Amino acid sequence: MGTSCVVALDAGGTHTRAACFALDGALLGRAEGPAGAWHHHDDAVENLRSTVHRALAGAGVEVSGVCALVAGVAGISSRGTDDGAGGDRSREWAARHLAVPELSCPQVFVNDAVTAHRGALLGRPGVIVVAGTGSMVMAIAADGAEVENGQLAHYAGAARHLVLDAVHRVLAGRAVPADDAFVAGLLEALGADGVTALRRLALDLELREGQHAVTRRFGPAAPLVTAAADTSPLADAALRALAERTATGVLLLAPLVGTDPVEVTTTGSLATDRAFTVRLSAALSGGGSSAVLVPASVDAVRGAALMAFDLVGSVDDAVLDRLLHP
Repeated sequence: MGTSCVVALDAGGTHTRAACFALDGALLGRAEGPAGAWHHHDDAVENLRSTVHRALAGAGVEVSGVCALVAGVAGISSRGTDDGAGGDRSREWAARHLAVPELSCPQVFVNDAVTAHRGALLGRPGVIVVAGTGSMVMAIAADGAEVENGQLAHYAGAARHLVLDAVHRVLAGRAVPADDAFVAGLLEALGADGVTALRRLALDLELREGQHAVTRRFGPAAPLVTAAADTSPLADAALRALAERTATGVLLLAPLVGTDPVEVTTTGSLATDRAFTVRLSAALSGGGSSAVLVPASVDAVRGAALMAFDLVGSVDDAVLDRLLHP
């Protein structure tokens, strides 16, 4: 009899990560591929499926040995619609369109914030901040109810929004001499030979190359902003503005969680950057808030694995220990 496993995925706007775990919690194999989020990449479905197959091949597991698959996918929501008219696709749409056809096991598709929340807080109620290629603030209450900041018409911003904020400040003439090194690096990263060229780029990019081009061009420059935030007043202002908007999203949802204090954690390349978390923590501490920032226990892939183990039976202490201490 062949090896049995569960498959866990984290599919965002930049990467898809898949991992295979034996039923005792041991990691058997993993793979990484391009974006698996349907609204960020035209080949998202193929990216997701091929990453699963490469993870299985690396683990030496046949498709018949997969007992359950759980995938956290950006752009999937319990409130989404089948046509994406509300911005997100439904879980039912995902089950029909993203499922790996070669697998006969249960396959569950949820928003990547859900799997990240499970890994970060291990099932405890709280709030998770997602910020990388995409952005979301999600609360999971003590009764299991999920609430997103979008339900309150709030959006904090992702990597591209941080960079665009910095660009707008440069174009608005708000840079001071202390920003010179940061602005020079930003211009170089965006392929502009000066402020005039930067303005032309900002005006023409979406019209010429489409909405996804904005994400691809501006998003990767976010680490420049976070790296300069302690030396450049302009970079600091852009990052603080994002942290303040994010804190607002957290505080909108915190009263719905039902705990005191409310645990808040982060996931995504931007949200986990120390420069951002320091500013987010400061923004949360004002006004007598009971929201407190805590580190994630494990990442979103292992969060998905925990949910997959739920499908095949209870997670005992030995399995949990292997997942928590790889």
